[in-house]
Amino acid sequence: MVNSLKVEDRLEGASNFTLWKFRVLIALEENDLLQFVEEKDLSEPEDQAKKLQFKKSVIKANKVLIDSVKDHLVPPISKMTTARDMFKTLEGLYESNNTSMALVLRQQLHQVKMAKGETVISFFMKISELKDQLSAIGDQVVDKDLVMLALNGLPHS
Repeated sequence: MVNSLKVEDRLEGASNFTLWKFRVLIALEENDLLQFVEEKDLSEPEDQAKKLQFKKSVIKANKVLIDSVKDHLVPPISKMTTARDMFKTLEGLYESNNTSMALVLRQQLHQVKMAKGETVISFFMKISELKDQLSAIGDQVVDKDLVMLALNGLPHS
């Protein structure tokens, strides 16, 4: 039985692509369907019994992918016939965006300064939010760097 991802875990776009990719690959692997995303040329078996099982597996792999994306992302993949094509299309749309997003977030993190009249708690919350956003797209910040950025963002006084 193929388990679909929870509604809240479905792909929305670049913001949750990295986590979605991890979850969907695990779901495919759990159901012995990973080959339908990873292998470029899968040939249909000659044996009738194996051919029927192969076709069922193709449908299951496609279903896992379609069920794992929000409705607004179905049209770009709806005309694709293989799970590999669907997956590669989504990867092409959102994986490169994560790199761009990570660069923007890292730049924002380096520019965080404590504003006059701002509390230390709100200053640290800004830093924590940027760190969490980077983690969500698979870009980790080393604790030592985070401490230095926080110290550099404090006023000289």
